[in-house]
Amino acid sequence: MTITEAKGYYSDSPKTVVYIVVNRFQVGKMKELVHGNDRSAYISIAEIADVYGANTDKV
Repeated sequence: MTITEAKGYYSDSPKTVVYIVVNRFQVGKMKELVHGNDRSAYISIAEIADVYGANTDKV
């Protein structure tokens, strides 16, 4: 998970962007957790072919 502070382009208001990589079996639970904490959260889901980089041993 990566958390980034951002600013809405149209609203010009502060936002928090949370980037999470989960497998397809975890998508339902992730949606449940996100909307359980913020009903107005925007969730974008994209298929990822593979993940490379440091800390992938924790995934």
